[in-house]
Amino acid sequence: MVDTIPYYSDPPNYDDFLKHHLIPNIPAVMGPQLIDHWEARQTWIEPVSQSTPDDAHPQPQSQPAYEYLRQYFGNAQVQVADCDQRDFTDQKRSTLTFDAFVDLWQQSQHRYYLKDWHFVQAFPDKIMYQVPDLFADDWMNEYWQKETEDDYRFTYMGGDGTFTPFHADVYRSYSWSSNICGVKKWTLFPPGQEDLYKDKLGNMVYDIRDVDPKVFPKFALAKRIVIYQKDGETLFVPSGWFHQVENFGGTISINHNWLNACNIEQCYESMANDLRDVERSIDDLRGGMEPMEFVTTCQQLLLAHSGWNWKTLDRLLTCISSRLESGMEPSLPQPPIDWQLDKICLVRQRLCLEPFYDQYDLL
Repeated sequence: MVDTIPYYSDPPNYDDFLKHHLIPNIPAVMGPQLIDHWEARQTWIEPVSQSTPDDAHPQPQSQPAYEYLRQYFGNAQVQVADCDQRDFTDQKRSTLTFDAFVDLWQQSQHRYYLKDWHFVQAFPDKIMYQVPDLFADDWMNEYWQKETEDDYRFTYMGGDGTFTPFHADVYRSYSWSSNICGVKKWTLFPPGQEDLYKDKLGNMVYDIRDVDPKVFPKFALAKRIVIYQKDGETLFVPSGWFHQVENFGGTISINHNWLNACNIEQCYESMANDLRDVERSIDDLRGGMEPMEFVTTCQQLLLAHSGWNWKTLDRLLTCISSRLESGMEPSLPQPPIDWQLDKICLVRQRLCLEPFYDQYDLL
């Protein structure tokens, strides 16, 4: 069990990061040197105008350059979460102009959090950051950008006290999160404790700061690590690490979800587990369906529930293996090609063991 998260003032080289973090699925924090050259770190922030001493957590050294951001991005449509209103496992969301969000952002009595903003899609000509080489081997965004109009590259902006509820990342992918300004409190839970997070009906904890021990009697037993991510720091969150994040001061972060050969098996296992949940949820309908009708219905529900299914994974693996086998490799740090292809082969073998997979229409 991991007790502490390694901190790198100077970014590690790729081989060390691969060996000590990607493959063993261990978090890491990188100091500001990794991103201080970004345009966002130069133009989106300004020195903190006033600071209230608090011994409980580090204080932000910078704050959002509100008027600069409003000037350049004010007309954009953004998705904003109200952190005071729960909506099932998430928070109630609405769509605002960025200009209207900034008005709310600057008012301390509100807890509105701009989430999941596809900034790069909205402003493709504004190069505000570059993906660090450590994270550039990214099958997920390679596939989604090539084959769809979607991606998993996000910008988050929030005020003091905004938070993201307890969760694990989409597809149980990796994520990296770079703090442009502000301080984030991360509470991270190593994998393998998922049963401790559930009530007797299988519902997950929503906010770790407000857990009823009568409803979640085992949650207090869960091992966790707390860190404070300061201005300019970057956190690598591995696959399957549940976490909750709380903001101190005006915060901006750049976040990417990503996967590659190092965690593709964990991501497949997440899909397989979600599929078993779907199958159980409609098992009472199985008797009235042909076997392939049941399989097809489950795949449709899996896509709606989890954002991907067998067909999505098959296309992703085909996209990546075609590139790897072509010999025309991008100049980015990555594991040996044969090792990556072996990982793809292992996942395909596991897919082929799924009942009726060989009869399912992947086209």
